[in-house]
Amino acid sequence: MSEEIPGTVRRIAGSREVTEGRSASFNFRDQYGMPADGFVFRLRGELFAYRNQCPHQPLSLDYGDNEFFDETGDYLLCRNHGAMFDPATGKCVAGPCAGAFLRRIEVFEEGESICYREPDEGTGLELE
Repeated sequence: MSEEIPGTVRRIAGSREVTEGRSASFNFRDQYGMPADGFVFRLRGELFAYRNQCPHQPLSLDYGDNEFFDETGDYLLCRNHGAMFDPATGKCVAGPCAGAFLRRIEVFEEGESICYREPDEGTGLELE
């Protein structure tokens, strides 16, 4: 018997909206209960989501245009300082924060929706 995970399920986007090569932005509360931005995308059929904040400086990766990949589509790109990240791990592979990681957000599909679970305590998401 599986144990029920506590928390409120929050919808990010419809599953059909986040197809291979497309992303969706969303808002959440971080582990301190502060408002934060995230983004989700599908890579080789698997969903990945990260906090939209570069580990180099606390700036968003995109310019608010929901464009997170470089021109090749192989790497996530911080448009402010050119840092490049492996989309499957969030590890910076080139740029001013080489070796650092984006903060991953656990997401899942429920029905036709992509969701995350917000803790009931109101403390926000514990990011990896």
